[in-house]
Amino acid sequence: MKNVPCLWHPSPSRSQNVYVAFQSPVVLKEAEDVHLNVFGSSLYRVYWNGEEIAEGPARFSPDHPEYDAHVLNLPAGRHVLSVIVHDYGVHTRILLGGIHPFLQCEAVGRNGPIPLAWKCKELTAFEPIDRRVNGQLGWMESCDTRQLPDLRQAFDGEGWADAHEIASPLGNAAYRPKTVGDCLRLPVAASEIARGTYADRFGYVNDDPPVRFISRALQPQLPADGVWVRYDLGKIGLYRPRIAIDAPPGTVVESGYAESLTDGRVFPVIPLSASTSCHVDRWISKGGPQQMQTFAPRGFRFLEVHIAAAPSAVVSLQAEGVLRTRYGESAGTFQCSDSLLNDIWRMGVETLRACSEDALVDTPTRERGQWIGDAAVIGMELLGVSFGDLELIRRGLQQASYRRRKDGLAAGLCPGQEAYLTTYALYWIDGCFRYSRLTGDGSLLDECYETAERTIDYFFANLKLRGTLPTSGTWDFIDWGHSVAPGDINVSLNLTLLRTLEQMAAWEQASGQPEKAEKRRAQYDTIRRIVAEHYITQDGLLAKSVPVEGASSTEARKAGYHATVLGLLYGLFDDETKPRAVAFIKNHMMDCFPNNPEANRLAHPLANHDRLITPSFSHFSLQALWEAGEADFVLEQYRTCWGWMREQGVTTLLEVFDTRWSHCHAWSGSPTWQLSRYALGLIPEPGEDLYRYRLRFQPGTLDSAYGSVPLLAEKGMVHIEWKRTSSGEWEYALRTDRPIRVSFEGERPITRMVLDDKEIAPDTRFEVQRQLVLEFGELH
Repeated sequence: MKNVPCLWHPSPSRSQNVYVAFQSPVVLKEAEDVHLNVFGSSLYRVYWNGEEIAEGPARFSPDHPEYDAHVLNLPAGRHVLSVIVHDYGVHTRILLGGIHPFLQCEAVGRNGPIPLAWKCKELTAFEPIDRRVNGQLGWMESCDTRQLPDLRQAFDGEGWADAHEIASPLGNAAYRPKTVGDCLRLPVAASEIARGTYADRFGYVNDDPPVRFISRALQPQLPADGVWVRYDLGKIGLYRPRIAIDAPPGTVVESGYAESLTDGRVFPVIPLSASTSCHVDRWISKGGPQQMQTFAPRGFRFLEVHIAAAPSAVVSLQAEGVLRTRYGESAGTFQCSDSLLNDIWRMGVETLRACSEDALVDTPTRERGQWIGDAAVIGMELLGVSFGDLELIRRGLQQASYRRRKDGLAAGLCPGQEAYLTTYALYWIDGCFRYSRLTGDGSLLDECYETAERTIDYFFANLKLRGTLPTSGTWDFIDWGHSVAPGDINVSLNLTLLRTLEQMAAWEQASGQPEKAEKRRAQYDTIRRIVAEHYITQDGLLAKSVPVEGASSTEARKAGYHATVLGLLYGLFDDETKPRAVAFIKNHMMDCFPNNPEANRLAHPLANHDRLITPSFSHFSLQALWEAGEADFVLEQYRTCWGWMREQGVTTLLEVFDTRWSHCHAWSGSPTWQLSRYALGLIPEPGEDLYRYRLRFQPGTLDSAYGSVPLLAEKGMVHIEWKRTSSGEWEYALRTDRPIRVSFEGERPITRMVLDDKEIAPDTRFEVQRQLVLEFGELH
């Protein structure tokens, strides 16, 4: 692809928000398979004889572009290849701006490249309304469908010109085929939930489209200006709405989108956009039966269609959404004796599915951003227990390395509108190592090592007497609601650094660099000494923050929730202090909303307060409590906190425990991965030792559970079922289709165990031979 010409329109009318159609006839003398490779700098759709066959590009780093590769089985004859490119001309969360727009496309048959004679045309059908969806995404669409060319014909209509070849905007970048699979395009039915007539009450058409939409009277006392229909697609997703309508030519049709209803109707604005937003699209009908569909997808659950025509003039109207997602059905499953927990588990999977496209993104509606804290931490665990495919994680980790900052810090958000977070850079190192151990793929460690080393160097270049204190301009994000005084040492950040140094030493040891691993262990000892000398509170817990210099007595330090959670999870407390840490964490959680309905609410991102908990940090806190043997408490947290979400009528997980944030955010899915791991009892702990999984049975308040979990390195499945018998005893069965190694851990109340359909007698060996290794599965 590097040598394929870069094409663009010779004289587009504008530099932003422009649509350009490219077309070439293709003549095949005989039937054959044609390899079609396509790439460009902005959103494009590919059509063969007028039928859409592909979309792109997947988000990319400019120095590591990835093109789309397709194989088409085609008959002999004359065909028409078309590509429509929408050049945003702005930075978004998905693609970097500042790159000259271009299209590259080649067709290769059995005898080599097929000649293509490209012409192009700016599509005046799209009105350039100066309204972005929001500051993170693209543009509102306004399309006069009467002016669209018929892509089944070559060069339909006027205005076609020879495509202009430009110098490659990406220079000598090394191209490769896309390293993740194509997104699925799944039709989703829309259920009609209300309809009526409306009257306009606001200004000119383009003054402010969302305000005009919201201001319409849907039970008008004024003369009606049109009809409206409201639909529910059942779940939030990234959809291209598709509206089938039969209306007079020139009829204006508008669609508004929302994750939830406000006062019973769709308000087409996106909360917490940090900018104005316009969640509205518009079409002008060509008349008669036709389908209207957006060019770009939108994130929503509820769709409201307004048609500027008399009810008698609209012969028919139907709507659906075409879901853009990387995944279909989950390979992993989970069922237990508590139906509420089963629903919560499924909500986590559906949320993850809605947030999986060409990357694992934070939310399909507000941003679609690839944040490392979402992808490489919670997202990796969620994908591991559900779809069993970590290709999106691997690619995200790579891109964070490609887009590292000049000082070496791995990107926390990329490749568009890039952001750099201290914690996310550390999570990135942990994520690279975790990915390699879960999958057995060590190549990522070799590729990303330089960025990892430079990231560690960054923190030690900013090391003070009481810990690392990174320079301003880099976000220390631990959790919403967590903040420390300016200039204070953030204890949770330093605890995260401590954990990462441990992972980095293992990374270097595994990579055959024992000298560097020893250096990393010495750095670990340095931070560990700082923890012991400066962070411990009077009762042995961990402080939230400490001053960078000056007096800091043990008595003056106040225990911090986040720091104590990380200390518990990372094994920093001795046997005497550990119960106090557990009690402190549990008491804190029970004093926060939604456990305590009277507690503070996280109403917006600046509502910082010590008395808060979030679904995202529960990845750490509830995992720490599972590891501490607090199964009953954790299960009750799922029921109370995520059960509260379910009571709000949502079908995907809220971003925080407040309905004013996004209603679809995958970082809230810790119950899903933890139920699949801890409630079923088989936990992957890959490392340099002999064991790959540990079996720790903690039934808690459950009577039974069963499920299937992907084996990532082995490329298989493990099936687990356990139950309490009528006599009060426990039976546990485990079956795999691949060999795995398991170590037993903790006190097990199991009285009957079945491994691959073979019963193992409940004798004393379970208690005596704690490090017994069993090979489960068929050995070949």
